Parts: sequence; structure tokens; C-alpha cells
Amino acid sequence: MFDKDYPASIAPAMDDGLDLHRHFGTRKVWEKYNVAKSPTISISEIWVDNESPASVVESRTISSYDLDNWLQETSTKFILTEDHTRALRIVWVGLDPSNHRPSPATRDLEHLLSTWDLQDGYDYALSCFAGVSALPSESKTTRTFTATYHPKLALAWSHTTTQDTTNETQTNIVVFAEGEERAELLAALNSKWNPSLIRDAMFPAFLCTLMLSQELDTTLEDIKTVVRNVEARTGHHRFTTRRQTRPAAGELGSLSAEMSGCAAKLANGTRKLKVVEAINNFILSNDSTSVISNHITLLTHRSEMQAVDTSYVQQRVQVQIAALFHLIAQQDNAIAFETANATRSIAKDSLQDSSSMKMLALVTMFFLPGSFVASLFSAPLFDWEGAVGKSGISLGTRPQFALFWVVAVPLTVGTFGLYVMWIVLQKKRLRRRLNGVPV
Repeated sequence: MFDKDYPASIAPAMDDGLDLHRHFGTRKVWEKYNVAKSPTISISEIWVDNESPASVVESRTISSYDLDNWLQETSTKFILTEDHTRALRIVWVGLDPSNHRPSPATRDLEHLLSTWDLQDGYDYALSCFAGVSALPSESKTTRTFTATYHPKLALAWSHTTTQDTTNETQTNIVVFAEGEERAELLAALNSKWNPSLIRDAMFPAFLCTLMLSQELDTTLEDIKTVVRNVEARTGHHRFTTRRQTRPAAGELGSLSAEMSGCAAKLANGTRKLKVVEAINNFILSNDSTSVISNHITLLTHRSEMQAVDTSYVQQRVQVQIAALFHLIAQQDNAIAFETANATRSIAKDSLQDSSSMKMLALVTMFFLPGSFVASLFSAPLFDWEGAVGKSGISLGTRPQFALFWVVAVPLTVGTFGLYVMWIVLQKKRLRRRLNGVPV
């Protein structure tokens, strides 16, 4: 695709492909790294010697003012007792773990991308969610590639092969990586790789698939630890070496949340496996050496086993989610049963209270007439002194007697009338509310 002479009929397709990459490059999936000022730039270099089986990795921080000098440095260096050739240069984009400051500055990053002709590649990498791709190129000596795993990793690199007798290669990489991802990539770089592997155009893609594969191993081990703890709490397993530590009655909700989180992490792991598979296939389709093919074959086999392990852990997580669901349902049923018993007890107590109230009402009815008569006779409404000495039942009344009825009867009627009016008003409001009429 890159190192052959194309006929004129294919040239428009190449231009269309490049335009398509630029089109997607304007549509960012994640925010492009952008910082106004940063005085330093984190870089890494790999130096190789054809006579030595190991490579030399140098990682350091340079000042923004030294960027042009670094770009113009010669590609050979005397290290130890041999001459070494620089095969790879990396510029790290993102938060610098040494000073916790973002770098490089926007102007420095744009200058780097322009110098290495990686602006289109970097923009396209930031427009992808995941995957690896090659950008069309009209150059016969330089190829440009991108790899992305949102939102942790995005890189664009160019691989140049000289056309002289030395057949030397140079790879320039711009990598957006922070935290664990940068640490993993640096650890992978510091391994003693074969010089022919480092000179391969697919070496950056190989580092990506290696990092993602190792991250997946770590994720699976963390999930297995959580699943083991939950299995020990629920008792839903058949592992003879794992006993139930203590019942999970009071923590079912939190355990269910942990299992849901594990299920989400496994879904992310499945996506990561697909990306690793895509990168491996891409490397094999663009490989020109047998060294990297052997490595990719091994990584492919590991990915297949990781897929089996991921499926196994996912099934265990689903079993625990179902077990917790049933345990929560049983707990809810037990609570509902206790609530029903409490309601039954309250109803029984209410029945007893009702019987007591009826008894009190009967007692009140028994004493009410006498109490009324006693209260009425005790009031200064009758002429008791005039009744002294008279024979038979003869009792006169005082003027207050008529006043009592004049006040009491209208007041009683008015009280009942207000009560009836209040009941009617409440019914009208309820009827309007049911009919949708504003009250």
C-alpha cells in the first residue's frame, strides 16, 4: 500500500482516503490535549546497534527552548564501546508524573506534529474511539499510522526507511498517555527488545497491544478477588476450599453494586480484547519481519486464553448477581412478612381499643342523663327557695331559665349548621378536583 508505484487510476482513491482521514480528524471523540504554557517536554529515545542484542532506552525531560536542538540532533551516538543508531523517538503528551504538570505546550506540540508530518494522524487518532489504522501516503519512504483506546491512549507515528545502502529506519511517535498507561508503556520500552523488532514499523502498535493485554490481566485478577469475596459472603459456590465467612444479610445492596461494577469492568475487558485482536491482525497484515510475527502469534494465543478466562469470570459474576437478587428478594419477603405480622397485631390492638371505646360509650350513655340533670339542677335556673314547704312536686323557674334556652338552642343549631356547611364545601372541592376544575 505504501512502498509500491501506483497507477494513475489509483491516485484519486489515495487522495480521497487522505481527505476522509482529515474529515474525521475534525470530529473529536475526546477533548484534544491543550495547555497554554508548559516549560518542559518529556521524551524517550531507543538506540540500537546491529552487533548488540539489546537496545538502550533514554528517557528525559527537555526544555521548550531546546526542542529545535533536540529535533536536529544526529541519529548516531557512541554508547559504551559501540556506535548506536537512534531507531525511535517518542514525545509524551499528557500529565507528566515527575512534576504533575501537563506537557508539552500547545505551540510545541503543534511544532512537533508539523515537523514530523503527524498533524493529520494525531487529529485522526483523537477522532477514533478505539482501533488502529494506516493513513494513505504519497511518500515511498514514510508511512503514518495511528492507534487509539479512548480515553487512555492515543498515538500517531511515522516510520521512515532510508533508500541508501544502510537501509536505516527512524520512527517518530507522539503519544497521549497518562498514569498507569504511561508507566506500562515505559516499562515495555525498557525491556531488552531485539533491534530488528524496534526498527519494525509495527513496533509502536506492538507496544499498544502488549500494554492492553497486560492491563486486561490485571483487571481480571482484581475482579476475581472481588468475586471470591462475594462468593464467600453469599455461599453460592461449590469451591470446597472456600467457606462462608459471615452472612451477607445486611450488605446485600453493596455486594450487588460490586457485582454490577465487575460486570461493567468485564464488558470493558471484552472491548479491550476486541481492540487487541484488531491490532494483532493489523500488525500481521503490515508486518515485514518474522521477529514481530512470532511475538504477535504468542500475544494472539494469550488473547484467546484471556477471552476464555473473561467468559468464565463473567459467568461467575452473573451467578452471584442472580444469587444476590434472590437473597434480596428473600430478605424483602421476610420484611414484608414481619410487616404483615405487625399490621395484624396492630389490627388486633385496634379491635380491642374499639371494644374498649364501645364500653366507654355505654358507660357514658348510662351516666350522661343523670349528669345532665345534675348539671341542670345545679345551675341557678330554678327557684328552690320558693319550693320549700309546698306539697308535691312543684318547682318554679327563674328568668335565667328562659335565657339559657334562648342562648343554648340557637348556638347548638348554629354549630351543627356550620358543620354541615363544611362537609358540603369539602365534597364540592373533591368533585371539582376529580373533574379537573381548578379549586
